[in-house]
Amino acid sequence: MDDVVAALRSLPVPLEDARTGVPAEAGLYAWWASFGAVPGVSGPRHPSEALQLLYVGTAPNGPASSATLRSRVVGDHIRGTTGSSTLRRSLAALLSEQQGWRSRWTTRPVLVNADERALSAWMDEKLRLTWAEHPEPWTVEAAVIAELEPPLNLADNAANPRYEHVREARKRWRDVTRGDA
Repeated sequence: MDDVVAALRSLPVPLEDARTGVPAEAGLYAWWASFGAVPGVSGPRHPSEALQLLYVGTAPNGPASSATLRSRVVGDHIRGTTGSSTLRRSLAALLSEQQGWRSRWTTRPVLVNADERALSAWMDEKLRLTWAEHPEPWTVEAAVIAELEPPLNLADNAANPRYEHVREARKRWRDVTRGDA
C-alpha cells in the first residue's frame, strides 16, 4: 500500500494532461485542489504543492467491474455527469449555491446540462489529479482512505472531521432538488 500512497501523493497533473495520460489499467486516483476552492472543505496538504486532497477513488470497484482508471476518471468524472460520478455529486452539492447551478431530479439530483458543462469547466480550472496502478484497488481502498483522509469520500471515512459537512450538503442538495426542503 505504501507505493500506492506515494503515487497518489506525487505531483498532480492538470486535467488536460490527465485526459490522455491516465492509463487504461486498474488502480486508484486522487483529486487535488487549491485551498479554498470548495467552500467549507479542507483536506490534507499535498507534500510539495499548495494543494489539498479532496477525494480518492478506485477503478474497478470490485472483481465484477471492467472499469479502468481511464474509463472512470475520464469517462465518468471529467466527461461524465453528476448522475455517474460521486465526486461530481459532492462538488455540485457543495458548489451549486455559490455558483448558481441548477438541478433536476431523476432517480437522484443531477445538474441541468448547461450546469454540468459549468461544473466540468470548474473542474478543469480548479482540480488536479494523481493516480496509482494496482491490480485489485478495492482491496486497499479503505486503508488508503484511512491513510490519506480525503474529505469528500463518504464511504470508509466517517471519522473524517468534514464527513458530516459533506453528507449534510449532499442531503440538502437532494432535498432541494426533489422539492422536500
